[in-house]
Amino acid sequence: MTQRIRIYQQGTPAVLHHETFELESPSREQVVIRHEAIGVNFVDTMFRDGTFKVPLPFSMGVEAAGTVEAVGSRVQHLKVGDRVGYFFSFGAYADRRVIDASALIKLPDDISSEQAAGLLSKGLTAWALVRQVHGVQAGETLVVHGASGGVGSLLARWAKSLGATVIATVGSAGKARIVEGWGLDHVLRSDEPDLAARIKAVNGGRGVDVVYDLVGRQTLDASISALRDGGDLVHVGNASGSVAADTALLAARGIRYAQPSTPQYVNPQNQDRAASELFERFREGALGHLELTRYRLEEAALAHEAMAARKHVGSIVLMP
Repeated sequence: MTQRIRIYQQGTPAVLHHETFELESPSREQVVIRHEAIGVNFVDTMFRDGTFKVPLPFSMGVEAAGTVEAVGSRVQHLKVGDRVGYFFSFGAYADRRVIDASALIKLPDDISSEQAAGLLSKGLTAWALVRQVHGVQAGETLVVHGASGGVGSLLARWAKSLGATVIATVGSAGKARIVEGWGLDHVLRSDEPDLAARIKAVNGGRGVDVVYDLVGRQTLDASISALRDGGDLVHVGNASGSVAADTALLAARGIRYAQPSTPQYVNPQNQDRAASELFERFREGALGHLELTRYRLEEAALAHEAMAARKHVGSIVLMP
């Protein structure tokens, strides 16, 4: 029997239900994958806790990597034994699953399933943020709030590799010590007072060009205050709680406000190109060492608790 994590109601991590089920056969344009590693993303907690309403019961997870076990009759670009990954398809918290072949990205031989499950969703989000939402240019100064997390860690280092001055903020002294070793320009604590003033101080008293805010409630006011007039505010996540920006204030200052989602910018037409660039940046070391925290599939609730506590660095993966 196949294992999966489903929810029958939205709520705390306790609603994550581990169960067995009979896997269906793939249609003509689908494949069966045996998962080898499953990515845990902040958006998963939002589907679980009710931030986003979903039809119940709901099969959890959006990202995983593994090996193709069976192929539908119309699938031409994949065969049994191919190693593949994907970054946004519901039902990833399972040891095996059926999935549309168009969602899959072939993995290079030198990228493990664990690396792919830790990289694809977060790395393609970082690609979209630095290449599509705001094309980062050498000489710009930008802020990444939540720089120690899965997306933030990749985003901050990717932007630095493009020649930007990067000001990273993190939520604890322990995280600061880790991030300070990454070669970024400045690392600040987001839980200390007058964050906007401290950002401007390390930027010579000037507002910054771009802020990527992955934290939300705790940092959004500081994000707006730290920006120069005409800058870009990219509101990516709400790790500290959801909050709405004062759009009238942003408009008065000419600040462009974006709340992007990865599927807006990464799709079947460009996902292979985006993934290829992601893997190349990872190979050359621009994205640093991938920190992975591992839990068993049946420990999904513990993984969600760890993410809510914001104590981990890097990416969390479930191991079937």
